[in-house]
Amino acid sequence: MRKGKFIVVEGINGSGQQVKAGIVALHKALVDLRHDVVECANPDSGRAKELGIENLLNWSFGTDGRADFFLECAVRSQIFKNIVRPALDHDKIVLCKQSSISSLGNAWVNGYTHQFDALRHLEKMSRGFLFEDEIFPDLTIFFDVPAEEACERIEDVLQIHHEGGIEFYKRMREFYLKEISRWHGVIINASADRPQDEINEEVLAKVKAIL
Repeated sequence: MRKGKFIVVEGINGSGQQVKAGIVALHKALVDLRHDVVECANPDSGRAKELGIENLLNWSFGTDGRADFFLECAVRSQIFKNIVRPALDHDKIVLCKQSSISSLGNAWVNGYTHQFDALRHLEKMSRGFLFEDEIFPDLTIFFDVPAEEACERIEDVLQIHHEGGIEFYKRMREFYLKEISRWHGVIINASADRPQDEINEEVLAKVKAIL
C-alpha cells in the first residue's frame, strides 16, 4: 500500500490565477508542516509548447479534441508512472495541476458524449488500470470561478477566443460541478471578490483532513 497522498487541483479555463496562487500557498504550507512535496502537471493547450509537444510532434493542440484526449492520456501515463508513483511510494505529497477531469471535460464540451463510458475507461487505463498500478486521487480540489469571470479574463484580457464563447465556460464549469464527486472532490469558492488568503486557508484545512 502506498504511503503518500495524491492531491489534484482543478479549475476551468480562466481560473489559472487562483489555481496557481492556491498551489503555491499549499506547497509552502505543507513544507512548513514538514511534508515532502512534489509538483507535476498534465498537458493542456496552455502547456503544450512548454512541454515541447509542439516542437516534437508538430502538434496543433486544441484543434482536435479527439486527438488531444489520446495525447493527454499517453502523457498522463508517463507522468503517473515516472513521477507520481515513485513519489507516493516514498511517502511524499504529490500536487498535480489538472488531471483526469480536465481531459474528460474537454472531450465533453467538444461534443464527444457518445459512449462516454468508453472514454472514462480509456482515461482509467492512463492511470494504470490493466497494469495493476492504478492511481486515484486522495483529494481533488476544484477552484470554482464563475463562468462570466473566467470568460472575461481569457477572452477580454488575454485575447484568447473559444468558439463557444461564454457557453464554453458555462458548460465546462457545469461538467466539473457534476463530475467532482467521483474524484474525492471538494469545491472551493474562488471568485475574484473572495480574498486569496481566505481561499488558501480553506484549501489547507481540506488537505489536513486527509493527512
